Amino acid sequence: GHEVAMFDATFAADESAFAAALQAEQPDVVGISALLPTREMALTLAQMAQDAGAVVVVGGPDPTKKPDFYAAQPQIDIVVHHEGEQTIAALLDLYDAGQLTAVSLHNEPGVAFQDNGRIIINQPRPPIENLDTLPLPARDLIDMDRYLHLWREINGYTSLTISTARGCPYGCEWCQDAVHGADFRQRSPESVAAEMKLLKETYQIDRLRVIDDVDGIPRDWLEEWAEAAEELDAVIPFEALNELERKDIPLLDVQDCL
Repeated sequence: GHEVAMFDATFAADESAFAAALQAEQPDVVGISALLPTREMALTLAQMAQDAGAVVVVGGPDPTKKPDFYAAQPQIDIVVHHEGEQTIAALLDLYDAGQLTAVSLHNEPGVAFQDNGRIIINQPRPPIENLDTLPLPARDLIDMDRYLHLWREINGYTSLTISTARGCPYGCEWCQDAVHGADFRQRSPESVAAEMKLLKETYQIDRLRVIDDVDGIPRDWLEEWAEAAEELDAVIPFEALNELERKDIPLLDVQDCL
């Protein structure tokens, strides 16, 4: 395993908070997640991390779509594109072994980097087929109380997010597949219900937000999910980001779908 700390910039007033975190943690490797709207800030933080002596790795939706752009930046050592859990773990293992070099990176799927001035973009790592093998989000690494307090202050209730699936089986021409691609995969209903129970008991939340690209497919998965949540006493009112088929709403009565 690896010793991990997380810097959450949500409530940071400016870059000085990141500088303080770098000073306190003295990280060997810094990973930065970037979206298009946060691109410039990601590059700024990458420079700060490099100046502090860390190996800088960036990933997320924007680097996945623009790996060549990010790999060309002098303050970035490695770009992780597409799903990153297995790739970042492999990179850290290479670092611990003293083998995180351009030579080794040529054999590592899911990365982009520079080698003697040439930008190398390797093929994506195959999507993670069994999502139940992934650990749950390490929510304990951030100040969850602050999030919950602010959400209640603004909306009148507390809410957290949960992901039950990755990818999308449809082929809409206007859509971009971003990080998870078109290979649709789901967690088991039992795994999702167990996480719901954990959130319910740990944070006493009022609602849950399902943040999948698509919801409610296949139909029998919804039935099994409802049953698993009821069995574990994990029922939480939830809202989905996408429209569900009207015929499936009765299945979700036990889930208090909003």
